[in-house]
Amino acid sequence: MIEFIGYAGAFILVIAYLLLITKWSKYFLIVDIISCSFLLTYSLFILDFIFVFVNLFILIFLLIKQFNGGIK
Repeated sequence: MIEFIGYAGAFILVIAYLLLITKWSKYFLIVDIISCSFLLTYSLFILDFIFVFVNLFILIFLLIKQFNGGIK
């Protein structure tokens, strides 16, 4: 069951980057925040603290970017 969270996060991350080359690129940040949240949850479950730090760092900066108006 825990692996499902990791696979879902990775799949959503791929979807997020595929959005960048479509007309729906404005949704990239939202989808990337969701995928990063999944991957952060997964890394907490498997106790991979380097991965926790990296995903938390990315998540914080994605949230800052989103609250400051997103991608222009």
